[in-house]
Amino acid sequence: MRPKHLALPVAVGLFVLVGVAAATPSHPQTADVSAAFSATQTRMHTRTCAEGGNTFRVTNAVWRGTSASGEPRLAGTVIITSHAVLNETTGDGWVSGTWRTSNVTANPRARVRSNAHFSAVIDNGNHLDGLVSGQVRHPYARLLGNLSATIAGGTLAGELGANAPVSPDNSALLYRGGCP
Repeated sequence: MRPKHLALPVAVGLFVLVGVAAATPSHPQTADVSAAFSATQTRMHTRTCAEGGNTFRVTNAVWRGTSASGEPRLAGTVIITSHAVLNETTGDGWVSGTWRTSNVTANPRARVRSNAHFSAVIDNGNHLDGLVSGQVRHPYARLLGNLSATIAGGTLAGELGANAPVSPDNSALLYRGGCP
């Protein structure tokens, strides 16, 4: 067989090998994680409406700050976007949004380390409790955890997967893989 005719079977063999490797499920892994964050509101648009004797405030906001964690993929610059609906009469409401961390302080073009969506309830007009679901990168894993935070003025501060304010366990977990 000539060398140029050998290239096609070698290429096909490599594609088959890569396909088998990609189809092989990864081994299950879990790791407990937590992060503490503080972010300042950098953008906000709000409007109000009245319904049934209650006044509702709808706010879209962007928060930027820092996240500290023993898990490097959750540490660094944090950017949180939020869409909140608050019943100003009762102080109850809900919020949903996104969470992203990167290390832009070391490298302005740094890749995103974590990316997640969250949904939470608002109590007493400024306390959030909810769930975060997303992923971390390098190496890849899924992120699932509890989120607790408070809003004071233009600051959003809280914890992901920490043992406070709810004791003894307000968990967050990185996981991947499964059993075949």
